[in-house]
Amino acid sequence: MSRWVHLPGGSGGVWYADDPHQGPVVRRPVGAWSAAVHALLTHLADAGAAGVPRVVGATETEEVLTFLPGATPVGDIPDTLLAEAAGWLRGFHDAVRDWDPGPRQWRQTDAAPEPGQIICHNDPGVYNWVIRDGHFAGMIDWDQAGPGDPIHDVAFLCWSGVPLRDEFDPSDAARRVNLVAAAYGDLDPAALLDAVGERIGLSLDRIQAGIDRGDPGMLALERAGVLDTTRAALARFRASLPGIRAAL
Repeated sequence: MSRWVHLPGGSGGVWYADDPHQGPVVRRPVGAWSAAVHALLTHLADAGAAGVPRVVGATETEEVLTFLPGATPVGDIPDTLLAEAAGWLRGFHDAVRDWDPGPRQWRQTDAAPEPGQIICHNDPGVYNWVIRDGHFAGMIDWDQAGPGDPIHDVAFLCWSGVPLRDEFDPSDAARRVNLVAAAYGDLDPAALLDAVGERIGLSLDRIQAGIDRGDPGMLALERAGVLDTTRAALARFRASLPGIRAAL
């Protein structure tokens, strides 16, 4: 094993090394939810899902996962990349659609998925995308995974990737929401647009609940001002909804 090198990130980063047997790997702290996430990642590996870290090992304090080579995107997301990310998300959802994990301790709940729900990534923002040679290559940071409505994963991808969280031209936002819906498949753009506000409201509730129970990751988001900026962005998005709907 080569020496461990710290790679910074929004949640404290990871430690990277090149393992002679496993190849590039990262180690990071575990939480009460990690066993459930490891079961998910193992299921995805067994299903042949692409662009997903593989579990190498874990202790009571740390996990070791394979490293997905590439970089997170910077700047505006091209249409082709946005479509690739939506298509990848559909493939991931299909890979877990028939998986019954039963009740497990996820980060946000210990309940089993309700009828119509699957295990979602729950944080498919562009900061968790891995891009290689200009193409979408995978998704990292699965700590938020857990039961959810599939459309909410797609809605969060739109929030971050269209991006609906920023100021935008309503016509262009509508065009890119249509693009995501088509790339994902079997999804009504109007229903997807309606799901965005629901999903971001749920994000705010989850962050606040994590703060209340002392979750270090959620406390870090609070210190970074994420609650306030997200509330402001959600209000701006809701004010823009009529214009986007008219352009769909």
